[in-house]
Amino acid sequence: MTTVSTSAHPFTRAVGDAAWRCQCGMSRSAAVHRGAPRPVRPAPPETTVTVSTANLPAGAPVLTTDVVGTDFGLPLVRPARTGPGSRVREVRSHCRAHGGVVVWFTDGTKTPPLHGRTAWVVAEPDPGAHPATRVVA
Repeated sequence: MTTVSTSAHPFTRAVGDAAWRCQCGMSRSAAVHRGAPRPVRPAPPETTVTVSTANLPAGAPVLTTDVVGTDFGLPLVRPARTGPGSRVREVRSHCRAHGGVVVWFTDGTKTPPLHGRTAWVVAEPDPGAHPATRVVA
């Protein structure tokens, strides 16, 4: 619950409420409170940058899960939504496949075919990670 004190009455707003309520039970826009200063809203939480699979550039560091399975011997990972418990991987490429869109990473992992609007959380690159090397056979 957020409480804001004004000169007339203290206003509070519960987590799910849309209106600020006064101690007297009236809303902030009631005639009793006209002319009172508006309550200050708390700052929004820090937002994360997300990119859709269609707009995912090569070389972008994104958050992924640990290996969740294999596909013909290649390790499979999925997009992660939060930082704790996830790994930063660098995108090599993405391509359309029969079952959806597959994203390939520089460490040899890939995603299963993704459908719909899959969003990737863009992360800061690992400071201890080695730059990607390209092996030509």
